[in-house]
Amino acid sequence: MRGRIGFGAWVTAALLALGSIGPVSAQSPVAIGAPLEGPVVLNRDVEVRVGPSQDARIIRTLPNGKALNALGTPRGTTWTQVAIGGQPIGYVPVDSLDPVYVPRPMPIPNAAPGKDKDKPDAAAERPNAAGAVVPRAAFDAARHDQAQGYVVAFRNVGATEQVDPKKRRSFTIRRGQVAAVLGVSGNRLTLGVPGRATVTAGIEGFIGVVTAYPLPGVPPVGTGPLYASRLGEFVSHAEGLRAWTEFTGGPGAQYRDRPPMVWPVFHGGKVGYEMGVGPFTRSQIDTACATLAQGGRDCHIVELQAY
Repeated sequence: MRGRIGFGAWVTAALLALGSIGPVSAQSPVAIGAPLEGPVVLNRDVEVRVGPSQDARIIRTLPNGKALNALGTPRGTTWTQVAIGGQPIGYVPVDSLDPVYVPRPMPIPNAAPGKDKDKPDAAAERPNAAGAVVPRAAFDAARHDQAQGYVVAFRNVGATEQVDPKKRRSFTIRRGQVAAVLGVSGNRLTLGVPGRATVTAGIEGFIGVVTAYPLPGVPPVGTGPLYASRLGEFVSHAEGLRAWTEFTGGPGAQYRDRPPMVWPVFHGGKVGYEMGVGPFTRSQIDTACATLAQGGRDCHIVELQAY
């Protein structure tokens, strides 16, 4: 799943902070041809009624920006039944709801297997993820002042170490090893590997590191699938960093104390960079998507692989 080039989407809250976005204009799902079932967000304060009629008794009032689930619109009415946490609560006007497009993560094509099928790692496949989260200790060990992002090996990878100007040595980067990206030439990476001189290796066998865990001041996300909200795709690490600075200096100020989340991605033998925020659980990323929709933004979800 490819994002738009540039920095067009903002995440202003991930878990609890939803109050920083101003009101957005009403946009009827009927008018834009969107389905009236599934994730929705209120575009204004509304009164929830017991039935699909203006004369029905008012049950409660919900605020602008509240994420709900639409259960359908009775034929001949302009009222949609909504639910919270799977429990129906009543009816609200159709035009008070904006649909939330919550795309499910798209798998990345598997890497081609190695030619030597006798090697145990040769048939390993690229994980169905667009980025990785790695243990804090492994990430800190790979830190490098000239890093243009970080990668982790998702299988054993053959590499070459430049021991001195005249001597090179072949070795294997083991699955789970984190390395700093120091340069890219074609489909070859120059890497900073802990305990070694300059290393080169092909891009196959690596996946970009989004962040390390645990994150300071952030509760553990627990077990299960993890996701990130991708905010933009760029041709260089420097452009991604500028976008991160702009984001955390404005609507993403709550992420200002986090390390920049700019990671390399590999498509068709080429390297690009994505910028976003995470990691989130399934329910947390849905909340982030609802926040994006409130601001009129698309929600681009990518799946993360934990190591």
